[in-house]
Amino acid sequence: MDDDGLWCSLMKALGLAMVSLLFALRPVGAAEPAVQVPATFKHPGLLNSLEELESIKQKIAAGEEPWKTAFEQMKASKWAHLKYKPHPVEIVSSGFLGAGGAAGGAFAEGDDSIAAYTQALLWILTGNEQYAQNAVQILNAWTILRGHEGGNWYLQAAWAGSMFPQGAELLRATYPKWSPQDIARFSAMLNKAFLPLLHNQMAYGNREFAVINALVAIGVFNDDRGAFHEGISHWVSYVPCYFYISEDGPKPKKADHWLTSPTHEELAKMDADLFPNPADAWFSAQVKNLGNDRTMLTQWDVDRQWYRPPCYVDGLCAETFRDLGHSDMAFAAAINVAEIAWHQGIDLYSAHAKRLTAFMEFYCFLRMGDPIPPEFYRVQAQAINPTFEIAYNHYHNRRGLALPKSRRFIEKVIRPCLTKPPGDPGNPTWLYPDPGVRADKIWWPAFLHIAWETLTHAELDAKKGK
Repeated sequence: MDDDGLWCSLMKALGLAMVSLLFALRPVGAAEPAVQVPATFKHPGLLNSLEELESIKQKIAAGEEPWKTAFEQMKASKWAHLKYKPHPVEIVSSGFLGAGGAAGGAFAEGDDSIAAYTQALLWILTGNEQYAQNAVQILNAWTILRGHEGGNWYLQAAWAGSMFPQGAELLRATYPKWSPQDIARFSAMLNKAFLPLLHNQMAYGNREFAVINALVAIGVFNDDRGAFHEGISHWVSYVPCYFYISEDGPKPKKADHWLTSPTHEELAKMDADLFPNPADAWFSAQVKNLGNDRTMLTQWDVDRQWYRPPCYVDGLCAETFRDLGHSDMAFAAAINVAEIAWHQGIDLYSAHAKRLTAFMEFYCFLRMGDPIPPEFYRVQAQAINPTFEIAYNHYHNRRGLALPKSRRFIEKVIRPCLTKPPGDPGNPTWLYPDPGVRADKIWWPAFLHIAWETLTHAELDAKKGK
C-alpha cells in the first residue's frame, strides 16, 4: 500500500471510530425520514419560538454570557441602527461572485434582509417600538421587488429568501401594527419575486441547500404547504448525497434530489386554499432558467462532482475539496432547514445524525490546526462562516451527544469573535482568525443566510447543572 492509500485507510478508520463513539450509547435510527408537511403551521415557527426568545431576553437582562455580549454586538451592528433606511429596487441584479452586486441592488437586498431580522429581534428583546417600526419599513419597502437576474440570480434569491421571512415571521407574531394589507403585499412579493426562481431549480452543493432553506422559510411564513413540501423533499433526498459516511459504501450516492420534486398536480392540491386557480400560483410561473447546475448533476460522475477526493472518509462533504467556506455555507443552510422543521414538529435531525455530526467533527478537525494527512493539504480553507451553534445546540444540548471538536471550534473560534476587532474598519463584517486556525477570514456575525447564531442558539437547550 502506498503512503496515500495508508493515510486514507487511517482516516477512514478514524472516522469509523469517531462515529461509533458518538452513537455507541445513543443509537439513532438510520431510516430515511418521511416527507412531512404540517396540516397547519406554527407561528412564529422558523429558527426560534417566542418562548426561546423570552428565555434569551432574561439571560441578557441578568448579564449572562455569551448572550449579553452577543446582544451588545448585534445592537451595535450596522443592521441595528435606529435610523436604518432600506434601499429597495424593483429588479435585483447580481453578477457572478458578487461583481456588480452593489450597483444591481444585491448588496442592498442582503443587508436589508439581515436588518429586518435584526430589527425584529431587537424589538422582541428590548421592547423598543422603533425597532419594530424599522422592520416594518424595510419589509414594506421591498414589496416593490419583482424579480432577480444576473449571474448569481437564483442564489441571491435563495439567500435573501432565507433571511427576509425570518424578520417577517417574528414581526407578524409580535407587532400588530404591521397591517394585514402590508403583510399580504409582502407575502405576494415572495410568491412573485422568489418562489418561481426557486421552484424545480437544479442546483448543487451550498447553492441547493440555500434554495431549500428559502423554500422552507417562505413556506412557513406564507402558510404554503407546497413550498414547504418541495423544500423538505429536496432536503431528505440530498443530505445523504452531500454528507458522506462509510455506511454509504465506497463512494457517495450520486445526487438526484431534483427528481424528488412534487409534481405540478401535487402542488396544486396542497395549495388549493391559497391558489384556487393553479394558473395563478408561483409553481405555474417558473422563471426560465438562465443557467444552473444541470451539466454537473446529469453528466458528471461522483468523483468529479466531489472535486476528485483522494478517498472518501466519514465527515467528508461534496464541497470539502472545493473549499471549507462553501462547505460550511451548505451545512448552515441544511441545519437551518432542520431547525425550522423542528419548530414545526418534524424531526429531520435524527435520521441523518450520524452523517451530520461526522461532518461537524471532521470539518472542525480540518479547521483547528491539528496535523492533517497529506491528502488534505489541497483543501482550501478560505473564510469561516458564523455557524455551528444551532447544530451543536441540537446534537449536544438536546440529544446529549459529545462533540469535542465542535465544542472546541465554538469556544476557540466562534465565540471569541464576539469581542474581536474588525479586520477592516471600513467593513466590520469580517475578522481575522487566530493563528493556527485554517482560514483567511471569518465572516461575522451575519452573512448571507446566517445571522446571530450565538445569541439565538448558544446553549439554548442546555440542562441546568450539565
